[in-house]
Amino acid sequence: MTARGHTRSVLPVREELRFFQARPILRRVVFVAGYEGLSIVCTVVVLSALLGHGGSESTLSAILVSTTATVWNYAWNTMFEAFERRRGLTGRGVRVRALHAVGYEGGVLLFTIPLVALMLGITVFEALVIEGGLLVFFLVFTVVYTWVFDRAFGLPASAK
Repeated sequence: MTARGHTRSVLPVREELRFFQARPILRRVVFVAGYEGLSIVCTVVVLSALLGHGGSESTLSAILVSTTATVWNYAWNTMFEAFERRRGLTGRGVRVRALHAVGYEGGVLLFTIPLVALMLGITVFEALVIEGGLLVFFLVFTVVYTWVFDRAFGLPASAK
């Protein structure tokens, strides 16, 4: 009840949580779609507004980088999980998580630096600087996005 005696009609948090807990694949799809959509917008802003590259080349570059990162994410996680199974690893401590992150980010950079250089007509070194700056930005972006997403949709069942 509010101070004036009215009740609030707010969807209980439990209903939201059950919705995504019963649909983990949908949760992942919504997470990735939102993440990559916002990533493209942020990348276009950086490339066009801050670095002076045209809107169409910035947009196409951002979409290609996002697509590359998404495909690499799937491939890397598939390979990494196979590595964990072969090695009989259980749990993910700091060292395993660090290895996973370095492998993922290293692969992204390996694929996207030449792509950015080609798409924007810049040197590989300039693309490395741009991608390095975006990497730092996206480390922070990922933490904030994940936190906001979890607050909005609840934690996945695996994190409970």
